[in-house]
Amino acid sequence: MAHLKPSFLDRDKKPGKVHPTAWLDGIRGCASFFVFVYHFQHLFHGKYLLGYGSNHGNNDHWLIQLPIIRLVFTGGPMVSVFWVLSGISLSLKPLQLARSQSWDKFFDTMFSSIFRRALRLYMPVFFVQCCVIVAACLGFYNHAYALSQDWPFSGTNEGQFVVFESNLDQIQDWLKTMWKFANPFRPIRPLYDVHLWTIPLEFRNSIILFATLIAYAKLKPRIRIGLTAALYTFCVLAEEGDVALFIAGMGLAEFLLIRDENAKFLPTAEKLHDSQSTRTKAIWVGVLYIGLHLLSWPAHKYETSPGYISMHYLFAPLFRSTELTFQRMGAAIFLLALCGSEWLRKPFQTNVAIYLGRISFPLYIVHGPVCHMIGTLLVEFFWSFTGNDTLIRYEMGVVASFFCCAIVVVWLADLLMTMVDTPSVRFGRTLQTRWSR
Repeated sequence: MAHLKPSFLDRDKKPGKVHPTAWLDGIRGCASFFVFVYHFQHLFHGKYLLGYGSNHGNNDHWLIQLPIIRLVFTGGPMVSVFWVLSGISLSLKPLQLARSQSWDKFFDTMFSSIFRRALRLYMPVFFVQCCVIVAACLGFYNHAYALSQDWPFSGTNEGQFVVFESNLDQIQDWLKTMWKFANPFRPIRPLYDVHLWTIPLEFRNSIILFATLIAYAKLKPRIRIGLTAALYTFCVLAEEGDVALFIAGMGLAEFLLIRDENAKFLPTAEKLHDSQSTRTKAIWVGVLYIGLHLLSWPAHKYETSPGYISMHYLFAPLFRSTELTFQRMGAAIFLLALCGSEWLRKPFQTNVAIYLGRISFPLYIVHGPVCHMIGTLLVEFFWSFTGNDTLIRYEMGVVASFFCCAIVVVWLADLLMTMVDTPSVRFGRTLQTRWSR
């Protein structure tokens, strides 16, 4: 039973040392939880997709439609944040070694990162998916499949795999899906969990980032920064926005390193206190707002949504999707603000944010199956008490179900972190050590 206890309930465990870049994990943790919020609530709602004031007064004045507030309920922008964070995290150490010209260590770091990347991403995912196919064969998805055939809720009917009468047919279908899912060159949305579409792209774009880091490593810092900016711009204009986010992360990692290097030359008194002036803080707050505003770009009716109309019509001739383009730019600008101001990072340095960061990847890959297996069942259960004939009763059932679902998701994510995610990292390092010369 001790193995089933969440790590945050272990009172004997000493708190670990907080790393200087723990705020990056804090952002990742918050973003991952917001993705879970989105994937739960969008099953039962649809109005959040509209921009505020965009639909001539028809269901377009809800609080959750406002810029910034809508980010709590919208998952797409959080994926963009994930990818910038990946670019930063994967680039920090290699760029630090390149700047100090420690080439032997740089090569070892790149070898380790490239060798272990697939194991790091795919091992926990395939473990969860093995649990999913077992659950499907045991009938835990039967109700979700029946609902998907005649969706009774007002929200999105997510893709759902076919539940076969024969377990053998089910397993064969799962194996075919997993085989296609493993291919990073042709990413798919696997119906056994459509949210996993990001994983092959994460792997593919990580490899592109590693190749870029190697290619730019021995360049003079100013040349490398210039080429990184040029490559980011090219990717944006070529509408390879997911790659652009990783490259943006690489640029932000260099920016962080430059700030740290400059800080070493500050007087001791300034090092002990926040040396930024009120004016500088205000500028970074402005940058933060711009990033969050762009990140909040609505999915529907943005061409008539106040705050986005002019940008859409000005840049529509350049891009197939102004929504994706500017939303991704917003993610990069948002992280730029946090890289530039330690003061703005404080919400992501709290114990809760850092804990969510520790379980962020397990939470991401486990929340989809939980939402499908018990999320809809819980809503129907609570509606049997509250009813759903009025807005308040409808939302009472949804909110109560979400809190129950959140407890299960966080618990399972914590167990997955302890029993699968962390061991998979150690396994990758063990293989690297044993197979290296």
